Amino acid sequence: MGSSSALDPAAVRILEELNPWWKTGMTRQEPLPFRRRGVDALVSRLRRPKGLIEIVRGPRQVGKTTALEQVVASLLAGGTAPGDLLFVNFDQEVLRAHAGGLLAIVRWFRSAIRGRAFEEGAPSYLLLDEVHKLPRWAEDVKHLGDTFSLRMVVTGSSSTLVARGGRESLAGRVLTTELPTFRFREVVEAWLPIGEKLPPVRPIEDLLKESPGDIFEPYRSLRPQQRLALRRGLERYYNRGGYPRLYNGDVSDDDWADYLTGTIIDRVLGVDVPDLFPVRNPRLLRWIYVEIARSTGQEISQNRLAEFANSAGFHTSQSIVGTYVHYLADALLIREFRRYPLAKRESSRTPSKITLTDLGARNALFRGAPSLFESPPPVVAPLVETLVQSVLRGSGLEAHFFRDYQDPRNPKSPVMEVDFVLEDRVGIVVPVEIKFRKKLDSKDFAGLSCFMNRFKSRAGVLVTLDTWEWNPVTRILCVPLLDFLLAF
Repeated sequence: MGSSSALDPAAVRILEELNPWWKTGMTRQEPLPFRRRGVDALVSRLRRPKGLIEIVRGPRQVGKTTALEQVVASLLAGGTAPGDLLFVNFDQEVLRAHAGGLLAIVRWFRSAIRGRAFEEGAPSYLLLDEVHKLPRWAEDVKHLGDTFSLRMVVTGSSSTLVARGGRESLAGRVLTTELPTFRFREVVEAWLPIGEKLPPVRPIEDLLKESPGDIFEPYRSLRPQQRLALRRGLERYYNRGGYPRLYNGDVSDDDWADYLTGTIIDRVLGVDVPDLFPVRNPRLLRWIYVEIARSTGQEISQNRLAEFANSAGFHTSQSIVGTYVHYLADALLIREFRRYPLAKRESSRTPSKITLTDLGARNALFRGAPSLFESPPPVVAPLVETLVQSVLRGSGLEAHFFRDYQDPRNPKSPVMEVDFVLEDRVGIVVPVEIKFRKKLDSKDFAGLSCFMNRFKSRAGVLVTLDTWEWNPVTRILCVPLLDFLLAF
C-alpha cells in the first residue's frame, strides 16, 4: 500500500465522526435491538481467526447500515479494541474523492489509529458501507484481503453493483448475506408488541427436514385476540410491503406510495442500474419492471415479454429483454422461478414464474391492491404467491415451480401445477401450493399429490386462508397464510 499515511484534514474529521468509539469506546447511539436475519451469523463468522470477505447486499433502504452499526456494537461488547475498528461510509464525497481512495484511508487508519502493522496482534475490522460508489472498489478490496490480516464487510445500496463486483473480482473470496425487504415475521418482531410472545422463528430449511405439522403446530394456540391483531398487521404488510421506513415512523401513511416509487423507480431503475450496466434504454427497463409488477406471480417467457414490449412501441429483442430481466433480479427487485425439474438447456421460450420481491412496490405503482381477506381467490392468488415467496430463502435452498402433464407421455392428460418447489443441496424437495380460499375440495390437492407421487416427496404444504389440517395418509399439511409467514 505504500508508506505514506497522510490524509486530508476534512477526511480525517469525517472518519472521526463516523468512528466515535476511537475516543469514547462506544457507538454514537444504541443500535436498534431488533436484528435482521443473518446479522448474528455474520458477527459470529467475523470473530473467527480467519474468514472470507463478507458482502451484505440488498435493495435500498432495507437496513444494511443499521446492520453494520449492530456489528460494531457486538464487536466492541465482545472485547474488540476500538482502534481495531474502521467504519467508512462512502456516501461522503470527501472520502470518495480523496486521492488514493480506499487504500489511502486504510493506510492512514493503520498508522494513525491502530498504530501497528495489521499482522501484529488482534485483527482489524473494516466495515465499508456504500463501497460500490468507489471506482475499482473490488480490486482494492481484493488487494487488502490478499495482502493483510483483515476482516472485511462491504455493503452497497445498489445490490446490482455489489453482485457484479463480487462475481468478477472477488470470486472464491467472499461470503454473501442477502438482506431483501423485511419479511412479515421481521416486521412483527420489530414493531408489533405481540412479536415478543410468538413461538421461536424457524429457518425455512426445517421444512425439508421435519414434519410440517411440528413446525406450525405452536401457532394453533394463538388466542383469537392475538390472531386478529396479527391479521391486521398482515393486511398492512400485504398493502405496504417490507421497507422498514414504512413502519418506523419516518414515512407517513400519506406518503408511502411516493416513497416507494421514488426509491425504486426513480433511484434504482433510473440511476443505479444504468450507472453500472449498458442500459441503452432506461424507459424499456422501467417498462419491464412495471409489466412484471402487473403480472407478479404469473408465468411469462422472455420471448413473450419481448413481443409485448415491441407492441408497446419499444424496438427490442428477446436477448435485450432477457438481459434487463437479469439486471432486475440481480438488484433483488424481482425473483425468477424455473420449472422443476430443471431442463438441461433453458430456452427463452420456456416460461418462468416471475414475482416482485416486495409486494408494496406493486401496490405503490398501481396505488392500491384488492383486499387480502375479502377479494375473490382468483384476483388475490398471484399476490398471495408474492407474499409467500418472501420467506422461501435459505442457505443452500433453491426455489422452483412445477407444471407438467399428469402423464408426461400423454399431452392430452390434465396439466398439474405446484406454485413453488423447495429443493436442498442433496435434492430433497418439498412442494408448496397456495389455495387462498374458504373452502377446499379434492381438486385443490391434485397438483401436490401428482408432484409428491412422481418425485417421492416426504410431505407437501397447502397454504390456505384459514384451514389447518394434517393428513397422515397423503402427508399434506393445510396451514393458514398467517401461520406460514409467521413461522419463518
